[in-house]
This record gives sequence, structure tokens and C-alpha cells, in this order.
Amino acid sequence: MRINLTDNNIGQVKAGTFLRKDVSALFPIADKTIAQLCHENENLLIFPYSIEDSDDKVGEASVMTILNTSDPEKVRITTGNVMGFIGVGNLQIKIKSRFDEGRDDYFLHYMLQKVFSFNLFDLNHNNEKEDVFDFIMFMFPHLLRNAMRQGIYREYHNFKHNDSKLKGTIDCGRHIAQNIPFAGNVAYSTREYTYDNDMTELIRHTIEFMKSKRYGQSVLGLDQETIDNVKSIISLTPSYNKNERVAIIGKNLRHKSHPYYTEYQPLQCLCLQILRMEEVKYGETDEEICGILFDGAWLWEEYLNTILQKEGFKHPENKKHKDGIYLFEDHSGIRYPDFYKEDIVLDAKYKKLESYEKVSKVNRNDLHQLITYITNLQASKGVFIAPLTERLQKIPKSRLKNSSASLYILGVEICHTSTSYADFCEKMKAKEAFFVDTLRQL
Repeated sequence: MRINLTDNNIGQVKAGTFLRKDVSALFPIADKTIAQLCHENENLLIFPYSIEDSDDKVGEASVMTILNTSDPEKVRITTGNVMGFIGVGNLQIKIKSRFDEGRDDYFLHYMLQKVFSFNLFDLNHNNEKEDVFDFIMFMFPHLLRNAMRQGIYREYHNFKHNDSKLKGTIDCGRHIAQNIPFAGNVAYSTREYTYDNDMTELIRHTIEFMKSKRYGQSVLGLDQETIDNVKSIISLTPSYNKNERVAIIGKNLRHKSHPYYTEYQPLQCLCLQILRMEEVKYGETDEEICGILFDGAWLWEEYLNTILQKEGFKHPENKKHKDGIYLFEDHSGIRYPDFYKEDIVLDAKYKKLESYEKVSKVNRNDLHQLITYITNLQASKGVFIAPLTERLQKIPKSRLKNSSASLYILGVEICHTSTSYADFCEKMKAKEAFFVDTLRQL
């Protein structure tokens, strides 16, 4: 059974109502935090992957909550700020953006396309199973790139030899069995670092599997870095054998945790999903949870970065401790604004702000945070940027008391009149250009 929901649907009273018996598999995971679900289910992948580093504390939120209704046979499923796919056994849930309208979740696809740098203009919404499977493949180049930038994964392996070049521990039993009468060879074992291991073999099997799938070849040829990474994996896995795929999957079911190769764990999880989802089977058992989820606030911010980086805005990264600002002269109290340059600070908000006539109606904590940033940077403009369901006729602006700085609400209008995904992409480019022009004129 497939369930389609939107994120943050708690205000939609009629949305997300289902028969209790149809969604009973979800009761054990309802109200559990995302951090707890990820800890208990290694096949559940969440972006940002390091949820403990997320400023929005996405790990403390839940994917969904199940509420009773006036009808004892029915329950209501409410969602939080998370989008994507999740499944328990044969029950599959797709959570799209609440800023999408209609059945086609173009906006979620579009943000992912921009953030993960892939090109897709033929979303097959008539076959949602294929759609989900293709979606997961598109994550592969991004995670492969992050992992390979840490170096090729290596680990110790034991090798058995029987030759005259003794350089390890003699294996007496094997030597007697193989080398009597003695002809110059010695049976011995060595323990060596190798690039050809269970992890790289898993990646190789994923590459070969994707080559046979729709979009797969295009995804692997996304850009020169992806092409080079694929070639490196192929050249470093000489023992690859297509017939050993099931064995390699089995050896990787326990996720590897390495203090240096940290980016390989999400890649390992994704490879397992790709190899095990040919039929989009989320769980091997009724209790197993699998899927791929995206924090809406993180995805909106990263989407905006694809637009604003071309305008020269800095995009501080908490995880990498990059481009932060200090509140105090002794370099303490580091903070990470979403975007800033010269005399302007931008704060990305995945919220509905278009109905606000005054900036003062924005959440008080959000206001205090933005005011702190513009005061610290001595900026004259602070701007909240949110998704818009329609173009603002007048830009909300409020000037701070006893200050020359002003706060604004802007946004990127989300297209709702497209006839296809390709048409949606073209119209979004125009709306992004209008947003940039408006921002320049502040």
C-alpha cells in the first residue's frame, strides 16, 4: 500500500486520514525521534546525514505522529518538517513539499535536482515505483564524491600465499598439505591494507547495477569528477564478480563505522538501497524500516545556495566550521548565518511567510537571530527568504528602532501552472531570476 502525504500537514484537518488497520505497521515508529529511528534502522538515510550537527535539531523531531479521530476505525497521520520516502514492510509512504499543489511533487524533485546536481526532465509519475527508485540513484554521485574526497576506502585483509617469496606468518598445516615433497614454495599468510575490500566491492556492484537501469548510465556520467570516481572504483576492484553480488550485500549489512572515512557510511547505506530496491521493496520484514528523508529546512537552504552563491553570498557551514562569525572579541560565541555578504544578511525559512504584512509578525526567535547577525556584521539589511505560493505584491519592510537597518520578507515563488516537469523547471528559472533582481534592488 502506498500513502501520499505532505510535510507539516498538521494544519490540514482533512489530510492524512486512513483506516487504522491499513496503517497499523506505522504505530511502532510514530512519535519516535528521527535520531532514534536512524539508530535503530541502518537502512534509513536522512539528509543532512550528520543530524547532530543540524542547527534545526532535525534529529529531535519525529517523521510522523498518529492521532485518533472521532471515528474509532480511522486515524490521522500528521507530519513534520521532513520530506522523502519511508517504508515499513509493504507499506510505503511518500512525503512531498506542502508548497506543491496537485499530485505531481515537482518542487521536491526540483530542489533535489538543483542541490544534488543532476538533470532530469522525464519524471514518470504514472509509475511511482520507478520514480522512487530513480530518485535514490540520483543521490549516488553526490555521496560517492563526498566519500572519495576523503580518499579511497582501505582496510586490512588476510591473504593466503603459497610461493617462494616468504614475507608473512608460515601456515604449518597448509604448508604440509600443499608442499610435500618440498619444491621451494612456502605456505604463509599476510595481513595487508587493500583497496579491494567489501566496501569498494559494494560500490562497484552498485555501479555495474546502475549501468543496466534507466537513467543509470547518465547518472554515472553526470560530470567529470563522477566519471573519474567511477573509473577509480573499477580499476581498484579487480576481484569483482557479478555472481557474488548477494554475498557482498550480506557482508555490508552491518554498516562500517570508521573514524576517518566518515562519508562512506551514508554511501554504503545508499548502495544497499539501490541494490536491494529493484522492485522498490523497502523492508525485508514487516518490522524493518527503510527509506530516504530530507529535512525541509536544510533542503530549502541548500536549494537557495545554488542561486545565491552566484551572487557572491557566503554560505557558512557548521559541520566544516567555515565562514562563521563571532559574537565576542575573544572569538567565542560562534554563529553561522545562512547567507551574508557586505551589508546584507539572509535567513532561509522553510515557512509560509507571504501572508505577513509586517516583519514583526515573524517568529520572535527568528527575529532575534537575524537582528543579532546584522548587528554583529554591521549590516543595513536583513532578509527572510521563504517559499511563496504567489508573487508578493508589496515587499514587507520594517526599520529597526534607533538603527539604520531594515528587515524584509522575500521569497521564491513556486510555480503551480506547469504542464510537465520540464515546463516547471523553465518557469522556476524565470521566478528565480525575478527573485534575484528583487534582492539586488533592496
